[in-house]
Order: sequence, then structure tokens, then C-alpha cells
Amino acid sequence: MDFRPLVHSPLQNAAVWLAGWLHGRVSYDDLLDAFGEYGTRHTLIIGDPPADGHHPRAHGLTGILRHLRETTAPLLPRLIPGEPVLRLVFGGPGQVPGLIAGSPAAEAARDMNFSALVILDADPEVHHVLLPDTDLGSRSRPVTWRWYTERGRVPEPEHLGPGEADRLLADATRCAAELIEARGFRPNPLPSPRLTVGRLDDLYAGPGLPDSVSPRAAKLFARADRVAAIIESVVGEAGDHSLDAELTRLLTHLRTARMAGVAYAVGEYGRGA
Repeated sequence: MDFRPLVHSPLQNAAVWLAGWLHGRVSYDDLLDAFGEYGTRHTLIIGDPPADGHHPRAHGLTGILRHLRETTAPLLPRLIPGEPVLRLVFGGPGQVPGLIAGSPAAEAARDMNFSALVILDADPEVHHVLLPDTDLGSRSRPVTWRWYTERGRVPEPEHLGPGEADRLLADATRCAAELIEARGFRPNPLPSPRLTVGRLDDLYAGPGLPDSVSPRAAKLFARADRVAAIIESVVGEAGDHSLDAELTRLLTHLRTARMAGVAYAVGEYGRGA
């Protein structure tokens, strides 16, 4: 099992950057620099292919942001304080992503390791889904984003605060560590998988987080990154899949922590915090 796409989504930080810009807490120039870490050029394809086969397109990051602004402008003044205008949905084994099953967006998200951004609409019966058509993180290639507008309510997300998500992740980490130790696993030659975290700093390449992000959300993301790096180091040291069952139990809590962190960070931007 390849754990990396099951524990990390590059859309996590992308969501925070986009929300920060929407709420006036991130400048366009800073957003442009951040998205330069994801690819050389950005293009948005809107919707499914029409009869003539020609997609409406928004070229460049400016075009994408214009479409995002126009879509959310009627909603932003009506948001309940703390309600996120956009969310990260992130699924995996035993955890269905928060999209309408069988929808075009859900099928597209399957190709992106069940990761996507859900954007609210002023009409509560409508939502939008945004996701890239390829893995982010290459400065040397262009990225095409896809925008789906769908009727229907997406499944209700877990409403966890960062403190609760952090606690659940910490408890799951301790449980997995005890199970691994009980099975007699000892990483060799390193005495602890945590010592390998330093050499895994490049696993989650990307633009980092805006300076304006909530410290509580940043702390939760940092814990999630550390746990994900520990998982990867343990798998690497084991050299096989003998620990998959123990480590898989962590993955749901890890993905949930990332989704909770994004929801909190975006909601705090809406409060003007």
C-alpha cells in the first residue's frame, strides 16, 4: 500500500490560500507566488463537455480567481460567522469522500485520491467542486483545474474543532504505536521512526501556509504532517506491508484532522480573525 496519497492532500494548503484571498487576508501577489509552487500555468475547465465539445475555460490564475469570486460573492455576506465558504474533502479506505456518490465530481475525485474542494453556493441546493486533473507539486508543468456545479447537498461533514481533531489524532497515534510495539517491530538501523522525520521534509512539497492562517489550524496541520511522516518512515523501515493493518487505523483520523483544520482556518478567515 502506498500511504502517501492516503495521508496527504496538496489541496489542503491550496484551500487555505484561496479562502485567505477571498476574505481579503492574502494578497493576489502572494497567492500567485504560492500557486507557482503547484505548476507553471493554471487553466480552469468549467463543467462537463457540451454538445459542441468545447469547454468554457478560464485561462491563468486570474481567470480562475475571477470565476471563484463571481460564484461566491452573493454568498459571502450571508455566511454564518465561522462557516467555511469552501472545504477540503478527503477520503480513502473506510472513509467515503464528502461528495455525491456517482456524480461527475466524485468520479473525477477518484482519480485524485478522493481529494477535492467543495465550494458553497448562495443556493443551498447547489454546490461546486474544484480539483486539478493531475497531481499538484511540479513547478515545471501546467495544471488544469476542473470546476463542477452540481445540484444536491453534499454529505454533512464531521464538525470537529481543531482541538478535538488533534486529540483524536494523538489518541490514534498512541494506539498504533502500542500495537506496533506489541508486534515486536523495531526499526533498524534507526532506534525510532521519529528520527527519520527530518529527512522527510520534502514529502509534502508545496507553498506552505499563509502567514495569516489561524495558529490553531497551523498546529493541527503540523501534527498531521508529523504523523504522516512517521507512518512513511515506519513503512520504509519495515520494508514490507506487515504493519498495514495497524497503520491503516490512523489514516481516517489523519484525513479527518486535515479536513477539520481547513474548515477551521477558512471559517476563521470569515470571522476576520
